[in-house]
Amino acid sequence: MHDKGENRSDSLEGRRFQLNGAVTEATGTPVARYRLAPALGARLVGRSLVTLAVLVVFATLVGDLTGLGWRLAGWLAAVGIVLVAGWSYYLLRRAWAVRLTDTGYAVRLLSGVGAGGASWAEVEEVLAASPAGRPCLVLRLRDGRATRLPMAAIAADRDVFARDVRRRVRDAHTDPAPDS
Repeated sequence: MHDKGENRSDSLEGRRFQLNGAVTEATGTPVARYRLAPALGARLVGRSLVTLAVLVVFATLVGDLTGLGWRLAGWLAAVGIVLVAGWSYYLLRRAWAVRLTDTGYAVRLLSGVGAGGASWAEVEEVLAASPAGRPCLVLRLRDGRATRLPMAAIAADRDVFARDVRRRVRDAHTDPAPDS
């Protein structure tokens, strides 16, 4: 396999291998995605099914008035069931509600949270709050906006999520140590 009589130990000579990173490197993951809580996902799927049912009833009435019969409602129901099944799979298995990166955060699929995303440099403080008795993590931004993340909507341990957010805010507001 080696050309010109070169053996394997000669080809590796002079290369430096490092199995572990430096002690001063950041220990966190660059991107963390927190999924939607299963209860909230199930509620969204339920709303989709109710919407489909209303559309099928409407299609049945239109089909009856136009002489199309049940065909319109049948096709709508079949296509709707496939779409709702795909939507269910996405919501319950693939979708994320909050994404944290080293530079900032983004929120989706949650309504009424306020600011949908910002950089960590914009975050002034992180607070735990309980409006209406529901635990939330509130990220107050420098420009007066805020993001209220309801902990019940996120499929993660509350403490782990809060520590991850606070660590990222702390790291963004702390100057990196100078290289020696």
